[in-house]
Amino acid sequence: MATIDELGLIRTIEETDNIPSEHDTSDSDDEVVRKKRKIKRGKGDFNSSFQFLDSSDKSKSTINPFEIKVKSDDTKHSTLDEKISKARRARKQSKNQNEKGEEEDMSVDEDDEEDEETDEEEMQQDTVRNKLKRGKKKKEEEPEKVDFSESIDSYDDKLLFQDMNLSRPLLKGLSSMNFVKPTPIQAACIPVALMGKDVCACAVTGSGKTVAFMLPILERLLFRPKAAAATRVLILLPTRELAVQVHTVARQLAQHINIDICLAVGGLDLKAQEAMLRLGPDIVIATPGRLIDHLHNSPSFTLHSVEILVLDEADRMLDEYFAEQMKEVIRMCARQRQTMLFSATMSEMVKDLVAVSLKDPVKVFVNSNTDVALGLRQEFIRIRPNREGDREAIVAALVSRNFRDRCMVFIQTKIQAHRMHILLGLLGINVGELHGNLSQPQRLETLKKFKDGLVDVLLATDLAARGLDIEGVKTVINFTMPSTVNHYIHRVGRTARAGKSGRSVTLVGERERKVLKEVVKEAKTSLKTRVISHEVISRYSEKIAEVEDDIKSIQVQEKEESHLRSVENKMNKAQNLLDKDKNGEVDKRREWFQTHQERKAEQEMLRLSKKTADSKNNKAKKVTRRKVTSEDRANFEMSKAELLAMRSAKKSQRPKAMKAFSEDDFGSRGGAGGKGKGNKKKPKFKSSFEKDLADVRAKSVKKHRAGPSYKERLEAAGGSKDKAKAFGRKKR
Repeated sequence: MATIDELGLIRTIEETDNIPSEHDTSDSDDEVVRKKRKIKRGKGDFNSSFQFLDSSDKSKSTINPFEIKVKSDDTKHSTLDEKISKARRARKQSKNQNEKGEEEDMSVDEDDEEDEETDEEEMQQDTVRNKLKRGKKKKEEEPEKVDFSESIDSYDDKLLFQDMNLSRPLLKGLSSMNFVKPTPIQAACIPVALMGKDVCACAVTGSGKTVAFMLPILERLLFRPKAAAATRVLILLPTRELAVQVHTVARQLAQHINIDICLAVGGLDLKAQEAMLRLGPDIVIATPGRLIDHLHNSPSFTLHSVEILVLDEADRMLDEYFAEQMKEVIRMCARQRQTMLFSATMSEMVKDLVAVSLKDPVKVFVNSNTDVALGLRQEFIRIRPNREGDREAIVAALVSRNFRDRCMVFIQTKIQAHRMHILLGLLGINVGELHGNLSQPQRLETLKKFKDGLVDVLLATDLAARGLDIEGVKTVINFTMPSTVNHYIHRVGRTARAGKSGRSVTLVGERERKVLKEVVKEAKTSLKTRVISHEVISRYSEKIAEVEDDIKSIQVQEKEESHLRSVENKMNKAQNLLDKDKNGEVDKRREWFQTHQERKAEQEMLRLSKKTADSKNNKAKKVTRRKVTSEDRANFEMSKAELLAMRSAKKSQRPKAMKAFSEDDFGSRGGAGGKGKGNKKKPKFKSSFEKDLADVRAKSVKKHRAGPSYKERLEAAGGSKDKAKAFGRKKR
């Protein structure tokens, strides 16, 4: 043993040796994370993957011209990450040549981070303090506007899945997904849904609403008649990514039972979906647009046999963006069905649908309409009136210094999200983007990379704000304050899911303080304010100014490549039409429930900013535009949020439809507001001329057609039976 130590060798660790354990120390999110310097290693002249080819083996040495063509196409159209890494390498090489005088052929690794020592300004810690909550008078609770047959706001915390009379294959599927105990919304909702009742459920984000409606659906389908295949369940969702997620959960739960599940969303293979729908799958999970497309163009696919209709994120499904499509879907569904509505926030549109379409619905509100997760820590950064242009620098400082992994940044517009992707990529951050300008494969690939940890920061619009369950999200950053409190709840609900802890950081300007006051008013836990020093912000503003030219050059390259791709697509489309004409094939145009003019009018109505005659004339004229600053971009983001807030405010102020009776009368007749303990005898409904005129119930119409009753004639005749017989009748 001594000889080994003398020679300076390292011996093998044996089982009897005691090794002192070192505690893992990780920096807190409040502390600044130092950048690790990676040692540059020059690439050697010899390539380790090089292999000699045998001259006798001609098959290996044969050159395929198709492969060469594919490679040349790939080099012509590079990806955004490749453009960013190329710009970083060029900027780094020029910096090394100018400042350090190093050799020109020095290799630079793409993934190397900045080798500069971290400045003292960047290492300054942010100040985080509690935000005081001012006491204000609480608003009086409004009476319930919907006739709920039953209201459930509590649950049995000792209830298990085994106590719900579920079949063994479903219990086996739950155990394979590591479900041990139902969440509050599952414990309250599953027993009611198993009885076939209509449900209107509300719970906080990340509480397991998908399993709450999938388990009773699968249990009821186990006892379906198997003589003929038919679609019995329709689940509608607002986004494609959420539909893919629900489809994955449904397949996992139904892995031990024989139930066909079909996914019908846009961006995926249309022919494969049509072939699956022809077979009559038991469950169809779809977005409204693609579903209507299949209903009008896919043969032998109807919704007449649908027995269960589920609207996930119901408040989003029933707003004006999906209004016409939802009317068409509900019109084509079966009349007799079970309807279930699920969301974390319930709007007036949902309540109107409950009042009209649902039959004796059960209200399952485990949490309040504006509750956030209990494990969420909410922080706010104040933006001074004249410093709106610092938003980009503040976000860059946050994701570079504090929240370097498992972070989501929500941005209002797609243009700004794409710009932030280029900017943060040039600053050396592993970033991805998710918005509507990307194709569906690109969106799914970015989401998969973020879930797998290959992307540290995900830049997203409100496309990813609803329903997506991404495990391990630590931080959510809002570039601007969302337009309404409901939007804010859904955004910050991407973290602190399933009882875990998380953090949200929101940048708030003076124009956004109204929404902030509502959030503070509804908060049940203490809020925090984060202050970033001016030196840090100015340092990152300088960094952004340095890479501004690279951002513009990358945007120009992307514009040129997109133009080339559009020309190629038009050429391919024309070639396909010519080939079909030669073969005598007729290209059938896919039908839609709206005409082209109706669709254009609907799109124009839903535009936030209306087009004017001046804006159309300015397009024809060549106007020299001034340089767009960071303040202009931030003001554009906030103006979009303000337009959305104005639209939601106008919608809430619209006059409500006239009811058959007033809410006070409804409560006195023993409805949802009049169900008290010990009230065995219901009070009589007092009639009057105005109320009778507005009462359109079948009983009231029948009564007025038949004329006054004997009791009413007796009262009008003053108690005389002889006069009562002749009272109210025509004299012959």
